Amino acid sequence: MRLAVGRVARAHGVRGRLLVAPYNAESTGLEKVRRLFLEGREFEVARAERVNLGYLVALRGIDDRDAADALRGQEVEVDRDELPPAEEGEVYAVDLIGFEVADAAGRVRGVVEDLEEAGAQDLLRLKGGALVPMGLVQEVMSEARRIVIEVPEGLFEFEGE
Repeated sequence: MRLAVGRVARAHGVRGRLLVAPYNAESTGLEKVRRLFLEGREFEVARAERVNLGYLVALRGIDDRDAADALRGQEVEVDRDELPPAEEGEVYAVDLIGFEVADAAGRVRGVVEDLEEAGAQDLLRLKGGALVPMGLVQEVMSEARRIVIEVPEGLFEFEGE
């Protein structure tokens, strides 16, 4: 499974390196990835390092500024298996697919089917179409494969509440 981790912000220097702006500014681990995907095309990572604005990445086959600049704005995806394990108490959003979603009272609201990008925060798309902003997640119980969310008025209104 591929995971979108950022976008190519711009070319850096004359040797074809890219500045990749991660979606999660706190992210680490991209410097350990051996390959990445841009618009479905696979590239081997020659070198990557964390810098102030994101990651400087050198890709095999991208050897000059023009080739790097042609990739500007493209979404960067990596294989989930290449990322380091999540820290204690953290989870990759993509790993929430298949988790049951319930409110604080224990009422099951659905099962996470997919993730959608929506600006500042991702959305959990539940089977049936409901969208839940990640900011409403109160607790992730990995062992039980359950997510407890805050349910503001109107979130599930289309269900006839």
